[in-house]
Amino acid sequence: MIPDKHKLRMASGRLEALGDGIFSVAMTVLVIQLVLPKLQGDKWNDFIHALAQSWTQFLCYLISFVILGIMWFGHRMMFEYISRTDRYFIFFGVLFYAVVCFVPFSTQFLGTEGNTLKWYAITLYAINLSLCNLTLYAQWTYGIKKHSLMERELPDEVRKEAKTLFLLSPVVYSVAIAFSFFVPAVSVGIFILTPFLYLIPNKLDKYMP
Repeated sequence: MIPDKHKLRMASGRLEALGDGIFSVAMTVLVIQLVLPKLQGDKWNDFIHALAQSWTQFLCYLISFVILGIMWFGHRMMFEYISRTDRYFIFFGVLFYAVVCFVPFSTQFLGTEGNTLKWYAITLYAINLSLCNLTLYAQWTYGIKKHSLMERELPDEVRKEAKTLFLLSPVVYSVAIAFSFFVPAVSVGIFILTPFLYLIPNKLDKYMP
């Protein structure tokens, strides 16, 4: 048995900082990869026409930026309860960061003119966002099951509500995939509306400052 004084604490701060950096880069890349509209003249109508030609990429940028912001908040709140790490918790974190880094690519693919209503672009985007939620949920689940990693006691109400919020998006995005083969416009509408589901007051609000 190793004495406690020889055990490493493995504070979660460095992993959380890595996550913050990855989110900031991914969200910045979203805007960097926007293609400037090609103007055919110098009149206001020419400008509006150019923007209209690029509306899909701007829409997809906005959706993804908001969704990544929501994911970052969930990631941030996780470390309110988990203050230490081990190699497996870090592994789950790396998986989560890997799929977060893929979001700019799936966003650009969906936003490319001609792709927005294609089933394959919608499916790729929905799978990417679903994997973000599922890998973060896997990391959270592992962390709360190891009491040695916990910072404070986790109320059952928080545990249940967090599970609902983590798994809500993958279920909704599965519906978007199903619609993509028949009415793809509905799938895009689902992407637009999903972030608003996280603005609805929930049981976690009373635990906030």
